[in-house]
Order: sequence, then C-alpha cells, then structure tokens
Amino acid sequence: MQINSILIVGGGSAGWFTASSICKHCPEIQVTLIESPNVPTIGVGESTLGFINNFFRTLDMKDDEWMSACNATYKASIKFTDFYKKGETFHYPFGDMDFNYNKFIGDDWFYKKWVYPEISHEDFVDSYFPQMPLIRDSKIFFNTDNSIPVFDPNNDLAYQIDATLLGNWMKDNLCLPTGMKYILDHVTNVNLKETGWMDSVSTKENGNLQADLYIDCTGFKSLLLGKALNVPFNSFEDVLINNHAWTTHLPYSSKDYEMEMTTNGTAIENGWVWNIPLWNRIGTGYVYSDKFIDKETALEEFKKHLNGPRMRVPKSNRVEEYDLEFKHIDIK
Repeated sequence: MQINSILIVGGGSAGWFTASSICKHCPEIQVTLIESPNVPTIGVGESTLGFINNFFRTLDMKDDEWMSACNATYKASIKFTDFYKKGETFHYPFGDMDFNYNKFIGDDWFYKKWVYPEISHEDFVDSYFPQMPLIRDSKIFFNTDNSIPVFDPNNDLAYQIDATLLGNWMKDNLCLPTGMKYILDHVTNVNLKETGWMDSVSTKENGNLQADLYIDCTGFKSLLLGKALNVPFNSFEDVLINNHAWTTHLPYSSKDYEMEMTTNGTAIENGWVWNIPLWNRIGTGYVYSDKFIDKETALEEFKKHLNGPRMRVPKSNRVEEYDLEFKHIDIK
C-alpha cells in the first residue's frame, strides 16, 4: 500500500521528533499531528546522550539555531555521586578512551591500582579521558585544532534540554513550514474497521480524521495501541529496579557554579536523585522503588536531600524558600 498520509496522535518529544523526521525525509507525505490542549508533557526528559547528534544531523539542526530557544546546555559526562561510597564520585565521560603512551592498552590503569590501591576510582577517567579537567570546570572546548585527539565535540557533547521547548521549536521550524497540518483538539474515540485495523480518529471539534498510517505518540496512555487495538504491554516489572519518581524544578542559587556540563546522579536512601542544569533552571527528580518505600516517605526523603548538604550549593530551606511544586510519575 502506498502511504500518502500519516496521522500522529500525541505531541511531546515523541510526536515532534517523529513529525520532524517524516517532514524532512518524506516531504511527499501529508503529515498531520493532533494533540490535546489539556494534556501536559511529562517535562522531565531533559538529559540526552551523544547519539542524539546523529538524529539532529539528519534534520540539519545547528546548535546556534535551536539551543537558546530551548534553554539547552552542553553535557559531556554523567556523574555518579555516592554510588560506590559516600563522598566519592565517578564519571562516565562521552567519547573514546585515550590509550596513547599505554603499554597494555586499557589494562595499564588496573596495574596502577594494584600497585597503588589507595588511589581513587575517579583516577580511571583522569587517566584515559584528557577532557576531564574541562568537564570538571564546566568549560566548553570545541577542539578545532584537534589538540585532544580522541575528543570529537560533534559526537562527544550531548545536551541538557527543556524537552517541551524543543518540541515547540521543532513544530515551528521543522514541521509547520513544510505544510504539515497541526490540530489542537481532543480525541474522543478511535474507530476500527471490521478487520480490526484503524479506520479513523474521532475528535471533539474536527470530526473524524483518516490517514493511511497512524502513529501512537500518546505515551503512557497508549490511546491507539493499547486501548483501541489491545496490543499487550510488555512489562519490565520483573527487572525494573525503580518504578516511580518524584520530580521538581529548582531555581539557581549560584548559576555559574551549579551549571555543570554533566548530569549528576546522587545515591540516597532508597534510590537516586538526578540533577540536570538547564540554562534557566535545574531539573531534578528522585527515582525509587515502591517495593522498599511508600510514596509519601519517598517525597520526604527527596525534600530532605534538596535541603541537605549534598547539593552542589547547600541551602537548608531550599524547598520552603522556593515553594517547590512536586510531580509524581509512575514508570512502567
């Protein structure tokens, strides 16, 4: 069957990433996206990995065109705080390891640790990733002179992004200019043919919408796949260590110091807290398992951490001073 029209149900990151890709690479197809005016995006998926550069390149996205509109910052590493033991961190920097001057490739460091067992685990990344001093000082380095031979900023710098703003930027700059149709309306019903396949989507104000292909970007609701087509959800409950999260947004207390070019995860009592510094604020959340702690106690632990000494800039009354709002997420 020739696909001439596609209907994307749902916006958010999934919807606008999908729409942008189709509009770019299949301009002959008529794309329509419908999303509800009253369904907010989750708004916490703000940290990316270097692989996202491959996708952005397919859309010809340039950093200086979209980053400022999305309050984006660069990210060169993931930092793990207090995972091994309290008071100790280790990094997962992006990019290749530098084995120059090594005698046994990656094994050199393990010989070093054997001879000097007192050295920190953090010494591993200092030995193999020459960009670590820049990461620790939050200094952007585009390596135009290739002075760091294993560091490629086109692949080894990721982003910390306001995902909602990124979706809006893609809509306005990559989708609507191509003639894509955008509908802000409620989906009231999903209509199936006698064969069980999709026939149309009923809306509150725009009648029935039909297409050759339907794409479900309704997230946890799974409006088309789950509710209408009864496609079973493959649960990861048996291997999913954490299945809930409390989230909030933090104002900066000391922007120059708190705006790290890394996403930090801090292990606390019953899970871990992420810290994602954007240009205008910090996104943070506490991921935990309800097998070990209830929802209310988890929120108290999260608030205690935000008011505690392990924040980059400690403030004993941060939650109360900024009157923080908290959102709870169930993870399937």
